[in-house]
Amino acid sequence: MAVISSPGLGSGLDINGIVSSLMRVESQPLTALATKEAGQQAKLSAYGSLKGALASLQMAARTLMTGSTFTGKSAVSSESLAVTASALNTAAAGSYNIETITLAKKHAIASQTPYADNTATFNTGTLTIKVGTTSKDIVIDANNNSLAGVRQAINDANAGVTATIVNTGTTNRLVLTSNTTGSAGEITVTVADSGSGGAHPLSGLATDEDGTFMENVQPPDDATFKVNNVLLTRSSNTITDAIDGVTLKLEKEAGTATITVAQDTASANAAIAAFVRAYNDAASQLKSLTAYDVANKKASVLTGDSTARGIQSQLSSLLGATISGVAGGVSRLSDIGIEVQKDGKLSTNAGKLQKALENRDIDLAALFGSTTDSTKGIAVRFNEALENVIGTTGLIANRTDGINTTIKDIRKRGEIMQVRLAQVEKRYRAQFSALDVLVASMNQTSNYLTQQLANLPGASNNNR
Repeated sequence: MAVISSPGLGSGLDINGIVSSLMRVESQPLTALATKEAGQQAKLSAYGSLKGALASLQMAARTLMTGSTFTGKSAVSSESLAVTASALNTAAAGSYNIETITLAKKHAIASQTPYADNTATFNTGTLTIKVGTTSKDIVIDANNNSLAGVRQAINDANAGVTATIVNTGTTNRLVLTSNTTGSAGEITVTVADSGSGGAHPLSGLATDEDGTFMENVQPPDDATFKVNNVLLTRSSNTITDAIDGVTLKLEKEAGTATITVAQDTASANAAIAAFVRAYNDAASQLKSLTAYDVANKKASVLTGDSTARGIQSQLSSLLGATISGVAGGVSRLSDIGIEVQKDGKLSTNAGKLQKALENRDIDLAALFGSTTDSTKGIAVRFNEALENVIGTTGLIANRTDGINTTIKDIRKRGEIMQVRLAQVEKRYRAQFSALDVLVASMNQTSNYLTQQLANLPGASNNNR
C-alpha cells in the first residue's frame, strides 16, 4: 500500500483546514486572555497618564507652599538706562531716588617704551603684580621674555589682571587691565631686573609715581552716587549694601532714576494660575478616564474603578477646605476669586484675585502654606494628599502593583494554555492523519474490488 506523504492527499480530506477550524475553537479561551491582558495594560497606561497630571498638580501646590511666593518684592526703575534694581523679600516697600555721578572703572596701565613687534625681548627677572592687597610673582626667563611671552605669562598667572598687546600703528604697547573695578582693583607693578637677556629692560614694565614706565590710561575710579540725596562711594557698579534688601546696578554716569520697591504680585499670580491650570488638567484627565458614554453604551478605561473614583472625591473635597486663622478675613479659595464651576474645574476671577494679592492685610502665604497656629493651608493639604496618591507607597502604586500581578497571572495562564493547545493540535493531526490513511486504504480496496468485479465472466454483458 502506498504511503500518504501529505495530509488528505490519499483521502481527499482537507486535514489542515479541519484542524485549523478546530484549533480556532480551542483557542478562544486564549484569545479571551489576550483581550483581558490588553484591558489591564490599558489601565496601566491610564494610571501612568493620571500620575503625570497629579505630579504636575503637586509641583504647583509646592510652589504655593513656599512663603517667598507671596512675600517677594519687585524693584522697578523709572529709567533702566541709568539704574536697574532687584529686591529681596526683606526689602522695605517704598521709593528711592538714585543719582549716578561717576561709574566705577577698571584700572588700566600701558607701557610707554616703543616695541617694534611681539618678538621684542626683555631682560630676565621677576614681575610682581599687585591688585588691591593681593600680589603675584611672575618669573620671566629665556622661555617667555618676548613681548608676547610676557603677555601670556601674566595671563597664565591669574594675577587679577588681563594683559593685551595693542598696536598703535607705529608701535606695540603692553596693556594691563584690572579684573576688579574701582580703587580695590588698583594695579601696581614692581620689577626685579637681572640686567641681561634681552633688548629691553624688564623695569620698563614697572609702575612709578611719575608714569615714566607704565602710563595710567584708565584710573581706578570708584562709583559715586546719591541715594535720596545722600552721597555714597563704592568700588563696584553693583551695590548690594546701600539699601537694605535692594541691589542697585549703576548703568551710566550722570543719570537719575526712581526705584520703586513693592509687593511682587506677578510671581504669586503666576503660581496661582499654574495651580488652577494643573488642577483643571488633572480633573479633565480623571473625567475622561472614568466617564461612561450613555448614548453609545461604552465605558472608559477606568469607569467604575474605585481607586480613580476615590482620587476624584478627595481632590474635590480639598477645594472646599476652610482654613482658620488666616489674617485678612479669608479662609477659602473662593474668598480670593478661585471658584469651582459646575463641571468640577476651577475658574479665576482675575480682578478679585488681584485685589487680594495687593491687600497687605491678607496673608495668602498662610492660606496656602500654614497659619501661625500651625493650621495646614490649602497647598499643604494638596501636597500631602497627592503624596498619598502618587508616592512610592501611594494609592496608584498599590493599584498598578495589583494590575501588574494580574497581568503576570494572565500571561502564566496563557503559557500553560499554549502548551495544552499544542498538544491538542498534535492529537488532532494524529487522529486525522490515521483517518486519512484508513480512508485511502479503503478507497484502494474499493477500486480493486471494482476492477475485479468488472473482469468476471458475463460482467460485460450485464453492463449492457
